[in-house]
Amino acid sequence: MITRRFNVAVIALIGVLAASALVSAQQVTITFYDGTPAGAATEILDILLAEFQELNPDIKVDVVRPGGYNATREKAITAYFGGTSPNLIMMEQAQGFAFIAQGIFMPLDEFIENDPTISLDDIYPAMVEHLTWQGKIWGLPYNISTPLIYYNADLFAMSGLPERSPATWDEILEFSRAIAKDQDGDGRNDINGIDFYQWGWLFEAWLGQNGARVANDEGTRFLFNSEEAIQAMEFTQSLVLEHRVARQGTGYPDFWAGKLGMTERSTASLQNNINNSIESGFRMGVGPLACNVQCYAPIGGGNLHMFNAGTEAQKQATWKLMSFLLQPDNLARFAAGSGYMAGRRSSLQSHYLQDKFKEEPRFITTYLQLEVAQPRVKVPIWPEFLTEIGKFGTRQHRDGANVRQELNELVRIGNQMLDEWYATHSARLQLFQ
Repeated sequence: MITRRFNVAVIALIGVLAASALVSAQQVTITFYDGTPAGAATEILDILLAEFQELNPDIKVDVVRPGGYNATREKAITAYFGGTSPNLIMMEQAQGFAFIAQGIFMPLDEFIENDPTISLDDIYPAMVEHLTWQGKIWGLPYNISTPLIYYNADLFAMSGLPERSPATWDEILEFSRAIAKDQDGDGRNDINGIDFYQWGWLFEAWLGQNGARVANDEGTRFLFNSEEAIQAMEFTQSLVLEHRVARQGTGYPDFWAGKLGMTERSTASLQNNINNSIESGFRMGVGPLACNVQCYAPIGGGNLHMFNAGTEAQKQATWKLMSFLLQPDNLARFAAGSGYMAGRRSSLQSHYLQDKFKEEPRFITTYLQLEVAQPRVKVPIWPEFLTEIGKFGTRQHRDGANVRQELNELVRIGNQMLDEWYATHSARLQLFQ
């Protein structure tokens, strides 16, 4: 009897081991490069990834976090051309176009068509437009953001201003004049209205608000030396050097110290900023970007892209993960937990976001701004060229450089670089014709 029980136990154990070996043999491993800045976003994403793997034991997800957008992009380039390509990447908005144009990413149209849980009609049009090239969809929005105006409501009240962000450029000047103060009489303001800490996507925002554009729709020519662009950059320069109510600086340290009335930062920083304002002892308000000729807010954050690499099983597993992360409730959980925005309209109806809006109404602001949100620049060399735009911002606001001359020269150099890039990649680009 004992021998019989032992044999039964052995047979059962063999069955378990055999089943485990079968799962292991059939398991597909995919590599996910996550460029999300560390913090709440990675914490909630790890929870979602753990849930996905529990639901899909046949898929193993190896997550690699090189350390932010730029490092992730550089590692992805090295890995792809080195023959060790990842399968999935979360990549910053303006960085993906060169990958798309070179055929590094997969179009997702067939996956979307065969997945009843994903609908492009549910995704905000500006996001779909940004991810569309040559009539195909090359990614899906994940950790989305727009810039907002964060303002010190207590400083506004002490300056006799209404408790709201400025709605126009004229009001930016008006509000900044009311806020700016030279407290120690040394001829320099100790408190400023607004700051220009760096350009990047805010360069696109200020140009767009004046009706200018960085580049043409084809991504083959820079246009940011138009009269509208020059006027926009001369206006921000005048706030610093002529009116002396703004500064070029670090932004946040002055803001938390009560020495800065307004700063333009990402909605992804909203929860951290709420916490910091409480620690700093002042009420913080949040508003949309100001308008001039038009209202214009560039879409930031990142998208999910599938690499044109790996086996068919890995591609199917990669899509399964993308689809899971983009389910309305999962996307809402990520947005509510991180401060980023959900790119699907249906996610806004999820109780995760509805509860967040009730708990903290300031989170609604960025969604209201989506009505004027615009796709980012689709130019292959834009990520590299932003370094030059940043240097221009320093010369513009600190040194009083001639804006017209600077922009004309930058456009000349940029267009030369574009010509060289397209000439170098012409053979690959012809595959899409």
